[in-house]
Amino acid sequence: MITARPDFVTLLDQWLKFLAAEGKSASTIAGYGRDLRHFTRWLQTTYGQLPDPAAVIRRDVADYQAWQQTTGKAAPATINRRLAALSRFFKWAVSQGHVAQDPTVLVKAVRLARRQPKALGPADLRRLLRAVHQGGDVRDIALLELLAGTGLRVTEAVQLRRGDVQLHARSGQVTVRRGKHGVHRQVPLTAEVRGALAAYLERHPGQPPDGDRPPIGDRPDEPLWTGQRGPLHDRGALFRIVKKYALAAGIADISPHTLRRTFATRYLQAHPGDVRNLAAILGHAGLDTVLIYTEPTAAELARRMEEAERTGVAGVAARED
Repeated sequence: MITARPDFVTLLDQWLKFLAAEGKSASTIAGYGRDLRHFTRWLQTTYGQLPDPAAVIRRDVADYQAWQQTTGKAAPATINRRLAALSRFFKWAVSQGHVAQDPTVLVKAVRLARRQPKALGPADLRRLLRAVHQGGDVRDIALLELLAGTGLRVTEAVQLRRGDVQLHARSGQVTVRRGKHGVHRQVPLTAEVRGALAAYLERHPGQPPDGDRPPIGDRPDEPLWTGQRGPLHDRGALFRIVKKYALAAGIADISPHTLRRTFATRYLQAHPGDVRNLAAILGHAGLDTVLIYTEPTAAELARRMEEAERTGVAGVAARED
């Protein structure tokens, strides 16, 4: 049963107070308010007056979305954010008996173009690794070489134990015992990564100088990464290490996850289309997430179009000759 219908301004004010009572932050409430007022201004401009909230129909919301895409020229992410705010508002209005139906239910969000994750180019990767090698800390060298050479998640790297690393003369692997969604996997190690890990393990801080404890090889449960203050237990430590050498290399805004993306991008450049094996290395249960690394950048699309144009012109010239 529909109760008395307040106007849009009154109802919006009630909703924002409801969000505050729910404990939403001031910035969140302010954002919702801006998005709803944007919609009400469009309604008033379109119809010459601000209609009753209960009179808003799906067509109004669909037209609002179309107006933003064309005349308003709003970014897809902005449109989707405004639609999400509108949907939340009307769900609340229905639950309170102010409107009979939610007019946003059948309006779909704008599809966003898939964006290629940020990854380091070959030159920046060399600069980063050069910086850590010049620093001379064998632990940090091993850590960055491992992240760049295997694509491990930062949490997976932090949780490694000494027994999870197996090194041989011509092969090696690291075992991730509990990755995302509990996935267990083994990741092969390249020669560069094996060499860096071997150098680190020879000087592992946990190795007792007096021989009172067993050799490190006999203590497989000991944390792999340690420092002067003991084992590295949290993700923040790895973030700080990567940031340190990124700063030394003059590279801004990267994290351990950037190295995971860099590994995936380099792998697919060397093995185009091999998403199944890449998914296994990265620990993804499905292929959908990995497919994002196959998306070409704007620069790559431009290069391919230029190549197609040159090929087409050359073909026409050859036929004319």
